[in-house]
Amino acid sequence: MARAGQISVTQEAWVCTGDGKKSFPQLPMDRPQNVKDLARKVKDNLSFSREVRGMDFEKEWDFMAIMRSFETMGFQGSNLYRAVEEIERMKNSKIFFGCTSNIISSGLRDVIATLVKRRHVHVLVITGGGIEEDIIKAFKPTFCADFRLDGAELRDNGLNRIGNLVIPSENYEHLESWLNNIVNDITEGYTAERPRILTPSSFIRILGERIDDESSILYWAAKNDIPVYSPAVVDGSLGDILSFHPRRKMLKLDIVEDVYRINCETIFCGETAAIILGCGVVKHHILNANLFKNGLEHCVLINNAQEFDGSDAGASLDEAVSWGKVKPGTRGVKVFGDATILFPLLVGATFMRKDKDVPKGE
Repeated sequence: MARAGQISVTQEAWVCTGDGKKSFPQLPMDRPQNVKDLARKVKDNLSFSREVRGMDFEKEWDFMAIMRSFETMGFQGSNLYRAVEEIERMKNSKIFFGCTSNIISSGLRDVIATLVKRRHVHVLVITGGGIEEDIIKAFKPTFCADFRLDGAELRDNGLNRIGNLVIPSENYEHLESWLNNIVNDITEGYTAERPRILTPSSFIRILGERIDDESSILYWAAKNDIPVYSPAVVDGSLGDILSFHPRRKMLKLDIVEDVYRINCETIFCGETAAIILGCGVVKHHILNANLFKNGLEHCVLINNAQEFDGSDAGASLDEAVSWGKVKPGTRGVKVFGDATILFPLLVGATFMRKDKDVPKGE
């Protein structure tokens, strides 16, 4: 039964016709009478010309045909295409590349190493975990596994899970032995009172010079004189190993000097661009450095962080514009998704493509 002041549809809104059947009453004239009326209510001050279309596999196709089809795919497919266009616009810019440690744990390490080898990127920002993962993989493998493996059983077997990857604990033992020898060498002749002072980027350069493996990102960065910044370099096994080293007081890492250096990478530069896989410290470090040249001209972000909690990780590019970290009017793009799927497609369609018949990002 309807409450006071309400109309009961079953008892009062229905009316009887002459043949005894019920029908809905005549609607008030100020209400839409049909679908045509609903459509007529909208304004005509917006129009769109690009139709949604997917890949036509009935026609002859190749990799670039698939990539071009993303332009009209919709959702993150269209954002992926926008990222291709944005990277094309970076070709005359100094490119800052940043990634989190899990990216290096995955097979993307090989993709990134190729970009560094070919000098497609010019400044790297990597978390401490990414530095150690690159070193470890130069000596010992990481294995494909499963997201659902039992943590306690893995622990009992000396295995450490990263998503659906596993790293044997013995890999870290090898890292410790290798790093201890380097620390012994570089602190020779220094004391706790007169320690050797290095920036993290200088220390990482030394590590890259000691790696004799062409699959390594650090190897190619050192060889091509590409700086690698890691503001959180001690947040992980590297920090643990250094803290346990008997000569730890003979080595000091000057993080402030590296902040000055990465800021100078932008201050005296023309156009700058950024490609950032993941977020957190690497995203902020790159964007903050570009604040000192009034913002990036180009930017591609790949992550899944949301902005509802006010985190820097989830902050949109428009928020970065408000801080002066990205220039107003840029056509930067954030693609939501798994970088292990998206980034190889981006690299294949831009830096490493053989087919030149693609949009130039003009």
